This record gives sequence, C-alpha cells and structure tokens, in this order.
Amino acid sequence: MARIMIADSGNTDWRIVSASESSSVCRFAVDELRKYMKQMNGCVFADGSTYDTAYAIVVGMRSDIESEDARHLSARADGFDGYSLAITDTRIVIAGDTERGVVYGVYDLLERFGCRWFYPQQDAKDAEVVPSLPALEVKSASVSYASPVQYRICNASAFFFDIVPTLMKAQLDAAMKARYNGMGWQCDHRTFVGDQYKELESTGVIGEMKKRGMLLHGPAHSFQHFLGNDYYEAHQDWFGMKDGKRVKQVFGGAQFCWSNTDARKEFVDNVEKFVLASPGLDILCSLGWDGGAACTCPECAKSTPGDLMLTIQNQIVERLAGSAPHIVVEMSGGYSPVDDPPLHTKPHQKLRVIWAHWGRYMGYGYDDPRYDRIVNLETWRKAFPGRLTLCQYYTDNFATPWISAPYTTVTEGDRKYIRDKNISGMYMLVYPEGYWWNHGFNNYMAGICHYYWDKKAYDVLSEFAVHYFGPSAGPLMAAYYGQWATEIDLCYRLKGIANDSDAAMLAQQRCLYIDPAVDAVRNDPVLAHRVGKVAKLHEMAERLEEFYRRRDKIEEARVAGDFGKAAELLPKVRAHKEALLAFMRSLSDLGIGLIDGREVDGFIKMSFDGWLDEEEKWIAERSAKKREW
Repeated sequence: MARIMIADSGNTDWRIVSASESSSVCRFAVDELRKYMKQMNGCVFADGSTYDTAYAIVVGMRSDIESEDARHLSARADGFDGYSLAITDTRIVIAGDTERGVVYGVYDLLERFGCRWFYPQQDAKDAEVVPSLPALEVKSASVSYASPVQYRICNASAFFFDIVPTLMKAQLDAAMKARYNGMGWQCDHRTFVGDQYKELESTGVIGEMKKRGMLLHGPAHSFQHFLGNDYYEAHQDWFGMKDGKRVKQVFGGAQFCWSNTDARKEFVDNVEKFVLASPGLDILCSLGWDGGAACTCPECAKSTPGDLMLTIQNQIVERLAGSAPHIVVEMSGGYSPVDDPPLHTKPHQKLRVIWAHWGRYMGYGYDDPRYDRIVNLETWRKAFPGRLTLCQYYTDNFATPWISAPYTTVTEGDRKYIRDKNISGMYMLVYPEGYWWNHGFNNYMAGICHYYWDKKAYDVLSEFAVHYFGPSAGPLMAAYYGQWATEIDLCYRLKGIANDSDAAMLAQQRCLYIDPAVDAVRNDPVLAHRVGKVAKLHEMAERLEEFYRRRDKIEEARVAGDFGKAAELLPKVRAHKEALLAFMRSLSDLGIGLIDGREVDGFIKMSFDGWLDEEEKWIAERSAKKREW
C-alpha cells in the first residue's frame, strides 16, 4: 500500500477544495482539517479548485463532488451519517452522505496521521492527542462507512441541570469526535425549562452543536415544567394522588394525574409552546420527574401507567405533527413509574421509546441469556418496532462502580443485540462531572463502536492505550486494562466485598503494569500525567480493598463471639476509613476527573459509616446478651 506525502517541514503542494461552501457544517469540517494539519506539521493549505489543482484534498457532500474526483470513491455504505474516503497519490476525497458524515470523514483522515480525542479538553495538563510530525504521510485507501444506529446521543455530565457553557462546549466537541450525532440535555428542576433553553442559545452551546450538525435531545425529566406546582391551588384534581391525598410534584410526592383530561390538555399545550420557542431542539424527550410515583387515584387505577403515559405522548405527537413536524417525540419505558409496556393503547407510528435499565450489571450484554430484564426489553421493543433507543449507563457512576473497568464485553454483546433486533437509537449517560476521566473511555469506546460496526471493543481499548499512554507505557496499560475488562467483577467487589485474592491481584498489577509504566514515561510530562492518573486510581483500589478486609475482620470476630476483639478493631477501622476518605477527597481536589468529591462526602461516606455503625450496634447488642448469660 503506497504512502503519500502531504506535507514536509511545514511545506506542501497540496490545496484544499471545498466542494460544499454553502454548508456551514462542511465549512466547519474544512476548518477542523486546516487546524489540526497546521498543529501537526505547521503547514498552511491554500484554497484550490478541482480543475486547477494538481494535488487536492476535496471535502464536501457526495452530491457536490465533481465527477472527476468522485470516480475515486467507493460505493456508499448502508446506514446513517455515512462518508467515503479515497486517498490517492494526487487526490484525497472526503465525501459525506450527510453533513455530519463530512465531519466524520475529516476526523477519519486526521486519525490516520495519529490524532485522537479520547476525552474533552478539560484537564490543562492532558491535551488532545495531536502528534508533532516533521512529515505528513498517509497510506492510500478507499473506504466507506456509516452507522447502523440512527440516533447516537451523548448525555454528557455538563448537560445535567446547571448550564456550564465552557464544559458543555468541550464535551460536545469530544462527543462529535467519538462519532455521536447528538447531545442529551437533562434540564434542572429549579429553573423554567424555557429559560434554560434560552441560556443554551445565548451562551453559544446550541450554536456549537449546530455548526457540527449535531442533534439536541431533551429536556428529559421535565414533566413538572409543563404542569407546574403553581397550578396546585386552583386545580388540585390535576395532581397525583398518594396515600389518598392529592400531592405536589416534589420529592416524596407523585406525578400529575395522567387520567385527568383537562390536566393532559394543559400539559400538551405547554409542551407545544416550549417546542415552538426552542428552534434548536430536534428530539423531544420529556419524561416524568425522576423518582415520582404514578398517581393512584381511582380513575388512574382503572388503567396502567404505560397506557396513561402513551395517551399523553400520542397526543403530543399528533399536536406537533401540525405545528412542528420536524420534531421527533420520545417517551420512556422500562423505567419507573412506567416500568411495563401499555396493555391496551397502541403507540403512534411516529412515537419512539427510550428504554432504560438503571443499575444494570455490566458483565452481561443484552444478548447474554443470563441478562435478567430481557423479557421486559423485548416486550417494549416489539411494541415500538424500529423505534427504540437504549439508554446505556456505562458511564453513569451512580449506576456503576466507583472505579470503572472498560466495558468491552457488554459493548460487544449490546451491539450484537442492537444489530439483530433493529434497534435504532443509543443514548449514553455520562454522570457525574467529577468522574469524567475515570469513566470517559467507555463513553469514547461506545461512540466509536456504535458507528464503526467492524471495530472490536478490545481493539479500541488497545488502540486507546498505545495512542494515549505512548509506545512505551501503552502496551503495559493495554494489558492492565485488559485484565480489568476480563475480570469485570473486580470493580464491583471494590464497592464493598473485596477479598484476599483481590489484594493479590491488585499487588501483582502494580508490580507488572503500573510501576513499570510510571518508570517508562518518567521523562515525558504529558504521558507521566496520564499514567499518574491510572496509578492514583489503582492506589485508591488498593486502599478500598484494605478497608474492606479490615472491616471483615470485625465481622469475623463478632460472628466467632470474640466481642472484645471486635470492639478493639472498630476504632482502628474507623481511623482507616477517615484516612481513605481523606485520600479520596485529595483525588477529587485535583480536578482531573478521578472521583467526585460530592459523592465522597455523600453516598460513599454514608455507606462506609453505615457498615461500621451496623457492626458497632451488633457488637453492643451481642456483648450485652453475653453479659446477661
């Protein structure tokens, strides 16, 4: 396969031909190409045209490519957001089937020179992987790609609740480079959703998405915005019943009364007003407020939450068909309070469903016979043929372990199910902010694997290790992460039940992989920083494992009836716990995405204290009974 010289020491005879100048997305793609080519080699490409340029990089929509250049292209691939890339000795042609495809094609070419974008640019010491190359050379090629999955949505951590424009822009940029085609937005419950949308517009977040051709999906859990508690005094009958009383939509309350015709009409009216005032919205996914139970009034009790929800969503589809026909409407399924599919109501043929299994175990793909919710998933899929989106929690730390493994097995199994069952949407939830680096690789891998169907998850992991950690440390990190991916239960055990064999495995990993990798990149500040992140998380894993073993010694002594020993160990373990929490806080304070400090002083501390408080209670009770005996 021939290698073609594009630039040498900042000099080039090649020019860029913009075939789709009228498209702002295609212009963005060309700007990205110029930006990274210059960053790699210092070369500046002049503009050219097909007819007067001997060496040209032609970029644009396939329909705009001149026949003389189009003859180099292979046939387009079946699927969505596709592109073709042809590399010859005098022509490089990037032709998108869609505008997004043009952008993806540019990133493909740049990746052939070694560029990679595994994480959003948020850590000042951890820049994008853009090599400095004295010569830009690339192998000849002719390829076409497209994703079988129509909607690939990244619900990144900065798109939750508060509007944080700088972080949002960095995260949507990384999502596009990982081949997602849309961003999921979870609105805040404290500020009116319409005002939040206006802030997304005024701060340029919507603009950054649209210049890439990205979709906006949302506003997710938002029912309380379209039928707010300010209606309560005048229309208590519109609100949900709980324990025999009509209650507001607050924590511990209920959803509004879905069987009430007037309440539904007001709700749909307000949804329509929001949509018409939000021109950047593409997929309206409005869900019940998170954690609220379904109304239990006598009228609602005659139906099911699934049927009542479907009635509302069908009405939304029918209303928007006239006023905003471009909007895709999506409801939730498999997720409380709409766990089960409707029994009697048929979904509108344009209505989609996003199915979510929060707290899912990441050892089994949907294709695995051991997967325990497949019956529910299959029932929803059959009710919405070809119109189902899978909400994936690979990167949601509230649903996965604190120290994340690469979820290669589940990624492969899920892809097989998606392919076999004609699933048309994938929604990746990345939360919370403080765990971005810890969990971010899974977000990247999922985006790439759900676009490039021929890429294997383990191959993406190996590629990540070599490009991100460098040629010396990369193979060590690939082996290290490969072991975590294979031994998936290790990260789960490190949330409460680690054992002696885990201690031995962690010690061996430090000896075989971590310490040698640290030594290998000691003189490279960037690579040392990256490997250092792994080393810090590994130390946290070892400290967690040690804490659990010490806690288990208390339980062993108590069960054996040695309450004196158990009582003696308790304050020592509490001291170890405080040291562990202090270490976790120190990692959070670094601000590089290893752990979220809010969770350290929240759920993590509560679970640690809960275990020890329970032991102290048992010891005191058993000691008292022993004295009575």
